[in-house]
Amino acid sequence: MTDPEDTATPGPGSAEYPSRLLITADSQEAATEREIALAERFEAGEQVPHLLNFGNPEDLRKLLTQRRVELLRSVKNAPPESIRKLADRLGRNPSDVTADVNLLADYGIVYFREEGRAKAPFVPYDEVTIEVDMLSGAGSRSSTSA
Repeated sequence: MTDPEDTATPGPGSAEYPSRLLITADSQEAATEREIALAERFEAGEQVPHLLNFGNPEDLRKLLTQRRVELLRSVKNAPPESIRKLADRLGRNPSDVTADVNLLADYGIVYFREEGRAKAPFVPYDEVTIEVDMLSGAGSRSSTSA
């Protein structure tokens, strides 16, 4: 996970991030199989997504609330100079936005670059895809651009 206090995290222009974040809610066995397949593809030189797995779809639902998805889209579409400016843009309390941004950073969805004394959040992915198997053997898939 990303340490929100880590000032050494490279900014969007100085680091290579995968273009896609794949968020899943797989069982441990299925997640391990997916990780192995992605590692093999990576070793073969293919571009692979950053993978974030939740063992329980309910935990995923709790993380990606409507307000946090709105926040992600805002950060992706127009990276703010600071969390305070993001809060102003969203019309939300700065402490609530700070808590949401830090939580998303803990999961490696949002990163920070230093802008003077301010922490400027950014989303390095072009696409965020969510895959959840709601019924055994019959998956449901949805995508959202961050």
